[in-house]
Amino acid sequence: MKKTVQQNRYGVWIDKKQATIIKILPDGNKDYIKIKSHVPFLQRFKGETTNKTGLFGTTISREKKLQGKQNNTLHHFIKEVVSNLDHANAILILGSGDTRFELQNAINKSKTMNGVWIENKACSKIPIRAIETEMEKHFNFHFK
Repeated sequence: MKKTVQQNRYGVWIDKKQATIIKILPDGNKDYIKIKSHVPFLQRFKGETTNKTGLFGTTISREKKLQGKQNNTLHHFIKEVVSNLDHANAILILGSGDTRFELQNAINKSKTMNGVWIENKACSKIPIRAIETEMEKHFNFHFK
C-alpha cells in the first residue's frame, strides 16, 4: 500500500458553537467547510444542590449528568472536525477558549496525522477573509 503525500494546508477557527475550516489545495484552490455543533450550553441551577442520595450514600445530581452530556457532545464535535482534515501538511488552529486545545490534542492523538505541523493561536471571532489572511501570514513565513 502506497502512502499518500500530504500537501493540504488547513486553517480552522473553532469554538463550542461552530467550526470554520479553510482547506488550501496544492494547486491553490480553497474549499470552505462550516460545521455546527450541538453542544448544549451550561445551565445554571437554583442553588445547584440536591438532597437525593443513591446507593451507598452517593449523591444523585442532574448537574453532573448534563455536564457529562455536554462533554460527550463536544468530543463528538471535535471528532467530526478532525475527520474533515484529510491529507494535512500544516494546520493553523484559531479560536477562543479551550476547544482549540482539545482539537489540537485530538489531532496529536490521531495516527493518520503523525508529523503534521500544527500551530495554535488565540483570537476572537473573525470572518473567513481574516482567517485566510492569518493562514497566508503563517504559511508564507514557515513554508517558503
